Amino acid sequence: MAATGTEIKSALKKASAWGAGVACGANNGVLTLPHTLKKDRAGIEEDSLGLYFPRELSQGDIKVEGTVPAYLRYDSLDLLIGLAMGDCGGSPVQQGTTSAYAQSFKLKESLDGLFATFAVNNGINIDEYTSLKVAGFTLKGEVGKPVQAAFQAVANDRVTNSAVNTGASFAAVTYFEQANRVLFSQGVFRMNAQAGPALADGDKIYPSNFELTFKRKMKGLYAAGGADRIDEPTNEGAPEVKLKLEFPRYTAKTYFEDWDSGAAKKMDIVFTGALIEGSYYRTMKLQFPNLKLSNVELPIEKGILKHPLEFECLACDSAPSGMTGITKPFQIDVINRQSANVLG
Repeated sequence: MAATGTEIKSALKKASAWGAGVACGANNGVLTLPHTLKKDRAGIEEDSLGLYFPRELSQGDIKVEGTVPAYLRYDSLDLLIGLAMGDCGGSPVQQGTTSAYAQSFKLKESLDGLFATFAVNNGINIDEYTSLKVAGFTLKGEVGKPVQAAFQAVANDRVTNSAVNTGASFAAVTYFEQANRVLFSQGVFRMNAQAGPALADGDKIYPSNFELTFKRKMKGLYAAGGADRIDEPTNEGAPEVKLKLEFPRYTAKTYFEDWDSGAAKKMDIVFTGALIEGSYYRTMKLQFPNLKLSNVELPIEKGILKHPLEFECLACDSAPSGMTGITKPFQIDVINRQSANVLG
């Protein structure tokens, strides 16, 4: 039997003790694209004087980092998003008497105690990333395509002979959701002045692509984590939060003027998917209470001129109109079928 990427299955389950894996099972399956998690371990040669040819190679520290990409979905990436954001507001709120539930993913300064076991069945063995910390993500989409997410992660180890996640135990893994990707065409973008009224239909804008980058600066230490493995990573600096938009046509100099004046903006992006029940649709809403332009471009080329923008996503002292309680750089609100607290 030979391994083939098409048949790879992945699962993710929240864990509670760093370095101790948990068995993935029902509803822990997650549909991903090819991940880049890689285990590096340096070999330390014996280099004593008098030994021309080394006779020993000792193993050094373990380093496991990479990204876990996936198509963004309305229902099934809640745990990954929650592990990166830090706060999901507790149990989701049922909408009426339907199977639709609402919850808000909010940014939290500390991710202490928030990590998971990530298990990948490659057809030959289970690759177990015993303790996986999600340090951020990139969301990006463009006209005519599904929106994609890439979760930046660091783990304490990659184990290929785990006694916790085995071929037999992985047979119990099922998926909560295998449909309902978020499509760029399902999105509505709105932006106006931060000090202006709540966002409305008149504030719609029409970019051809977007990219949100959220990266925490985190680090695990070896001395505290054992001889060769890191302990649970903690903050090592301020995070990076940036938003890029590109408009397919350059039609006005407004954004150049806003850049020069330092004008603050607020913005939301609302994706609406299929009906769940009653009048409740799958929804994913990104809200940005305080955006400042950090770069405005007009690349000169033959043909139609495009207009790319880059914003810094900032916090604010008080929530702007229409964004009650939102003072962190961004927030993600969803309506889906997830009835349990994924971080509970």
